[in-house]
Amino acid sequence: MATVHERFPVAPEALWQALPNGVTAVNGQNPYYDSAAGYVTFSTKLGFFSYGQTVTVKVERTSEGSGLAIQTSLKFGFVDWGEGKRIARKFIAAVGDAVGHTPAV
Repeated sequence: MATVHERFPVAPEALWQALPNGVTAVNGQNPYYDSAAGYVTFSTKLGFFSYGQTVTVKVERTSEGSGLAIQTSLKFGFVDWGEGKRIARKFIAAVGDAVGHTPAV
């Protein structure tokens, strides 16, 4: 399980519109967008080195603009060997590209 936070100097609405870019970048499957609660949840596929992850991304209002709170959890197993953080960073980079902001990695 991994939790990663990132802040962006853009309005939460702009960040919300960029979430599909992040889902696509990490090959997210079956995304569910809840605009009232401000989150998207999706899964990653089973692979040779992974049992897949369940990912939840919440858009939050911050004093600088907005932020993402990304939480990943294994579908099966106990240790993700950093896979959750790699997924989160790739998601953040794609959303950053979409809103024109390069986050510090």
